[in-house]
Amino acid sequence: MKNVLSLCLIALLFVSCSKKSEDGISPATDKKVRVEVDLSGNYQNYQLLFAVTTLTTSTGGFVAPEITTPANTSWTQIIAEGNAYNYIGEPKNSKLIIESKTVAGNLAFTLLATQVNNTDDTAQIPITAVVKVFADGTLLDTFNYTAKPVGQVTDPLVKSIKIN
Repeated sequence: MKNVLSLCLIALLFVSCSKKSEDGISPATDKKVRVEVDLSGNYQNYQLLFAVTTLTTSTGGFVAPEITTPANTSWTQIIAEGNAYNYIGEPKNSKLIIESKTVAGNLAFTLLATQVNNTDDTAQIPITAVVKVFADGTLLDTFNYTAKPVGQVTDPLVKSIKIN
């Protein structure tokens, strides 16, 4: 009988101390993601690499990104099995916008610019970029990027963000 009472007491303590899902702890919610890249400087003299290296739901499912600005711009390489999307091109527009087709919980991207035109112009203004990441229209983070002048090695901007 003493063992039964002890077991009942332990069970009662366990139940009373356990957390309920409605105790203010909300599960991770994935959100629609948008990345805006605003270029300035002589961006027409550069080749731009923008790679989405991870865009997944919080449970690991792949989410496809699409380039919405400039219109009619496509990914230059897609590796669907690896959830990798690369855009490599000479910018024709000062803005590049990428949006997730569905909601996502994780994002990783790389931005790199390399000067390919007017490489003998030492007065060239290096390209700069402001990258803004939004989740359901709310600004999550802002990153700044500046390419180095021709002949110098520019480090890429590599970021990984948990959306929720």
